[in-house]
Amino acid sequence: MGVNLNLPEVEPREKRLGSILSFHGKASELYEKSLGCKIKMRDRTFSQCGSCASGCAFVLDSIILDTAVVNHAPIGCAGDFSWFNSLRHQGAVHRKLKADNLKAISTNLEEKDTIYGGADKLKQAIREAKERFNSKAIFINASCASGIIGENIESIADELEKELGIAIVPVYCEGFKSKIWSSGFDATAHGILRKLVKPAKKKSNDVINVFNFWGSHAFTDILGKIGLKPKYLFPFSNIKDLEEMSEAVASTHICETLGTYISAALEKEFGVPEVKAPVPYGIEWTDEWLRELGRITNREELVEKVIKEEHERIKPKIDYLKSKLAGKKAYILAGDSFVHSIVSSCRSFGLDVIGGTAFHHDQIYDNDYGEVNSIGNMVKITGDVENYSICNKQPYEFINILMELKPDVLVVRHGQISTIGTKLGIPSFQVADANLGIGYDGVVELGNKIYETIRTKKLVENIAKHSELPYTDWWLKQDPFTFERGEKQ
Repeated sequence: MGVNLNLPEVEPREKRLGSILSFHGKASELYEKSLGCKIKMRDRTFSQCGSCASGCAFVLDSIILDTAVVNHAPIGCAGDFSWFNSLRHQGAVHRKLKADNLKAISTNLEEKDTIYGGADKLKQAIREAKERFNSKAIFINASCASGIIGENIESIADELEKELGIAIVPVYCEGFKSKIWSSGFDATAHGILRKLVKPAKKKSNDVINVFNFWGSHAFTDILGKIGLKPKYLFPFSNIKDLEEMSEAVASTHICETLGTYISAALEKEFGVPEVKAPVPYGIEWTDEWLRELGRITNREELVEKVIKEEHERIKPKIDYLKSKLAGKKAYILAGDSFVHSIVSSCRSFGLDVIGGTAFHHDQIYDNDYGEVNSIGNMVKITGDVENYSICNKQPYEFINILMELKPDVLVVRHGQISTIGTKLGIPSFQVADANLGIGYDGVVELGNKIYETIRTKKLVENIAKHSELPYTDWWLKQDPFTFERGEKQ
């Protein structure tokens, strides 16, 4: 279906993008089989852990500064409020902002509400959010419970909008609707596009929408070199920023998983072109990204000058990293497109990426531009990855892979996963700030971090000697993909 802002919710990724959760083979094989969206979803007979689309939605809308979130759910679904609050504080420190608490309320749906409905609780919570936080807009995040009972969130939002005089934004992120938790990103973006973004009153010639998470302002310097300014969205933006994103000269993002839906919608509905190039991770990808920005903003000559100067500036640092990392092998564990970005960066400073696991895979993109197909760009520009798998964060799978491949370093994106490498005696680095590797300086900084991590080998080996894995010898001798089921790819 793609982008359709006339509908209250966006289709989940399984239906819209043919997203899958299981594959193992070469990255090039996955890319070729994905052309035409030919791969069918496979499942597992056993699942060790996972995430929920509502969390991905909440991590975006709960960190918009002058808004509040009403979580229309049982109180258990508010269990991660404290974690998201810590992300808000961490992000504020990164961006030198006041570290205030998130503004969120749970409707505390109970058993009787699943029978008689929770409409009154939802209305009460929305009014409470307005009174308590004086918000300029309120998001209503749906849940499995509200979805199963068929709560009419849309009509309640329309009614309270008139009463309170502010935008009430439904976000349909029920966890049971999609096994791809990144569908929650699309749900928040869809709500913002429907309810908050306004047609442009004037068009900027130098502001770029940058869709990212709560990390550092890594795009400011590199965009500034070619006379452009970033508008960081969504975390730590405000309602005015959201309303005016249609005025930007272009849209870009830190990863295709997060940013391509809203970028495609802004291009289709509001005429804001998406930067049709790889994201700026790694030297070659950054070159292509800058050239596309130059084409869109008529800065081609300046861009070529900046690329030449930047290559010369960082060459001694890259040569140093290559001398230190020559022959070292890396394994990457991260979300779909972020794996490809880290591979691009690692190969810029000479690290041998022998394998990677992505937490899902989108076979197509909403904009259908080959230039933003991240796995295609990885294979074509930086080279294939021989040992590539898709796994929705199941440690029992990739622990066997790591034991077999024995990389020199494990690079991960999500918290707690790095401890798996440490228990195996593999130096492990978590890219906590997703903006760490952005641009030419980002390549150098990431390379330095990985080199520092590799130098902890002795310490990590000692920790591994005193660590006990929860897996039996029976499992450790199994094929990592024993529990996959369905038609083989």
